Amino acid sequence: MVYIVSVVIPSYNCLAYLPKAIASILQQGRSDVEIIIVNDNSTDETAQYLDTLSQQQACVKVIATTGVGAAGARNIAIQQAAGEYIAFLDADDYWYPGKLTAQLALHEANPSVAMSFTNYDHVNQQYQYIVDCFGYWNQFTEVTTPSHYIKQPLAQVLAHNVVGTSTVMVKASVFKTVGLFDIDMSYCEDWQLWLKICEHFEVAALTKSYTGYLMRSDSITQTDSKRLQHLKCIEQIINDYKQRDLGLSKHTFALADAKLKEGYADYYRTQRQFINALCYEGYAFWLNPQIRRIKNGLGDIKKLILTPIR
Repeated sequence: MVYIVSVVIPSYNCLAYLPKAIASILQQGRSDVEIIIVNDNSTDETAQYLDTLSQQQACVKVIATTGVGAAGARNIAIQQAAGEYIAFLDADDYWYPGKLTAQLALHEANPSVAMSFTNYDHVNQQYQYIVDCFGYWNQFTEVTTPSHYIKQPLAQVLAHNVVGTSTVMVKASVFKTVGLFDIDMSYCEDWQLWLKICEHFEVAALTKSYTGYLMRSDSITQTDSKRLQHLKCIEQIINDYKQRDLGLSKHTFALADAKLKEGYADYYRTQRQFINALCYEGYAFWLNPQIRRIKNGLGDIKKLILTPIR
């Protein structure tokens, strides 16, 4: 069987979500897609489920690992993939109909594009829509065509960081140039890899939402104990690029820093440290004025006024 796309899914104790993710691939209606699922030492009944699934679906390949982490799991799958393109899907996310066909059409119409990504929707644990990524961050909202060739992709992706891993499709040959995910990174290894691709290749985006991103309360980006480490990792990547002579503008770094400061403000807000939150939100506004940052700052001031002094 000749596969055009290999879909890579790392999974650790995600049996509650995995069937929806896999069903969303099968419902793409394509026979040229293989699904590589890496069961990374799950302790639930994922192994039994995948064993049955692989017997029912010839396109499903299961790899068992012993706790290599998401980056390591993705790397193993990439190395065993047969497709011309590699698409990524996290086990707790899912695709909307037509996602693969739309992205393949983009690549076929633009052979120089090495990586594409799409808009995506944040959904709650009842799969109810919250907000779409591009709309919230006000990115590509002025684009009137379904696909958008990104000028200066490194600057754009560094400044705005709106690439959802579960939306990405990459030419398999690209990994020979940029390498794989950095397994030594605890966080942000996906963003780091997208930036590497942007350094060397052309990138495009689909402005329509084709993915549902589940906002789990126990996910890495939602758990307070890990969120600060995640933010520090983002900061380190930005600082690394500041040290390199790649022709990136001060404006690019101002936008990247503004988004980072807003992330810190949100973190301190969840810790009820409203003075810190207000300072970081103010810094973000100074770097890149946005109405939501004024609203967030006013909210911090209100909470400071209403919080009793101990």
